[in-house]
Amino acid sequence: MTRSTEAPPRTTAFATLRFSGDRLDPDRVTAILGVQPTKAYRKGECYLAGPRAGYVTGRTGVWVLATDSVVDNAELDPHLEHLVNLILAGPERLKQLHELMSRNGVKADVSCFWRGRPGTRPPSIPAKVISRLNQLPAEIETDFEVDEA
Repeated sequence: MTRSTEAPPRTTAFATLRFSGDRLDPDRVTAILGVQPTKAYRKGECYLAGPRAGYVTGRTGVWVLATDSVVDNAELDPHLEHLVNLILAGPERLKQLHELMSRNGVKADVSCFWRGRPGTRPPSIPAKVISRLNQLPAEIETDFEVDEA
């Protein structure tokens, strides 16, 4: 009998906050939120898309923060709470984000990523989190996957 020495895949989760728009100034988002983005560029600016894609020109402005480098947790909820707390750190921050979005035609979205072991149930987004993200407003997208047995 042979045994696999491979560890079973573990549950992983993270979320991303993205602001996008043709007139987006990523430095302004960084100044408002007080954190460095995972990736940011202006429309028309060249940026490194990845090792295979190389440098490309941004079709629109983008500011992205992924939680996988700042939240060490396999559950999705702590990642979402991190983003909610960042956005809603105070009424002035939310007001500044509203102004940035309305004046510059900027949209926001939160993408939720989760991958689970065979037999695990995908998470649900708590109503409280949805309500709080709607204050921005931010669209919520999900990408949930369960490994096959």
